[in-house]
Amino acid sequence: MSPDLIQFIFTYKIHTISTRLTKEERWPLFRAALTTSPLIAMLLVTPVFLVRNVNISHMWLAFPGATVGIFMAWLFHILLIGRTRLHKTRFFISTFFMISVTSITYLVSRRHNMNIFISETSFFLYRVVNIIAVNSMVYIISVVILLNRTKKKLDIENEHLKFANLQSRYELLVNQLNPHFLFNAIGTAKALIRKDPAIADEYLVKLSSFLRLGLENKRFDTITVAEELALCKDYISLQQMRFDTALQFDAQIDKKFSDYYVPYFAILILVENAVKHNAMTEEEPLRIAVTNNDTMLQVTNNIQPRFLLEASSRTGLQNLEERYRLLYNETITVDNDGETFSVSIKMIRK
Repeated sequence: MSPDLIQFIFTYKIHTISTRLTKEERWPLFRAALTTSPLIAMLLVTPVFLVRNVNISHMWLAFPGATVGIFMAWLFHILLIGRTRLHKTRFFISTFFMISVTSITYLVSRRHNMNIFISETSFFLYRVVNIIAVNSMVYIISVVILLNRTKKKLDIENEHLKFANLQSRYELLVNQLNPHFLFNAIGTAKALIRKDPAIADEYLVKLSSFLRLGLENKRFDTITVAEELALCKDYISLQQMRFDTALQFDAQIDKKFSDYYVPYFAILILVENAVKHNAMTEEEPLRIAVTNNDTMLQVTNNIQPRFLLEASSRTGLQNLEERYRLLYNETITVDNDGETFSVSIKMIRK
């Protein structure tokens, strides 16, 4: 064992222990006491009998006695753990206590002329060394157990913090969606008002219903493929009030995947991006298709670039990619061959 590790162990202070250990927290220490007491006793007793050539019959007395003594040392250490002031010096307290008890036992035995096989010299040399060794081993083992306990607590706390952070980031991402759709919807309503006020009025009524449904679904992280496709169809029907046959939409998803899940607004945001970034006329309509290849869902559209005053910020795709990473640790795949634009996302079975 390196000197640095020894120094760390004997100067170690467990700051997280300010109260007595609970019953569940004491159990690993009790289990260690039951397991190590006979082993440590065997390590301490055996060399003495071998070196001093003591009668082997005394082994049956020495070994159980040493085991009980070491177990009592464990109990004393466990008792001191959790008492903040005493915990820091429990090695020295336990050592002093055990030497005192052993000294009293030895003196009582001498006074009553009991036939014991330890001499005065043996007591001061062997017993003190053994007591220090026992307390050192008990202290080191208990520190390792407590370090492991503290590490587990810190790991749990870190996981809680990570989850809270991810949840906060996810909520921020979700909160970006409604303004994203709302601003585009307002732009569409503005164009319809100029073109046909009657259609614009009907559009606003349907838009209100659509946004209300979106806000109700916002409380969920995920949504079934069937429900998401229903939202997409409602969105397309709104857009077709403006573009009519210039916008074509087709969804062909195997029915067995209808109850699979995707992040909230995952498919809709891809459909909306296709409408936003592409021009469409009755002669050259925009065709949007939603298909699947096993559990991979693809949203594909023909590329007919629309002139935009500002370059795309890719907020929608970045938002979707980040949400997939946070929810499922998955990525999305984007393909662009110059003629068609396709995004593939995974449908998740819960």
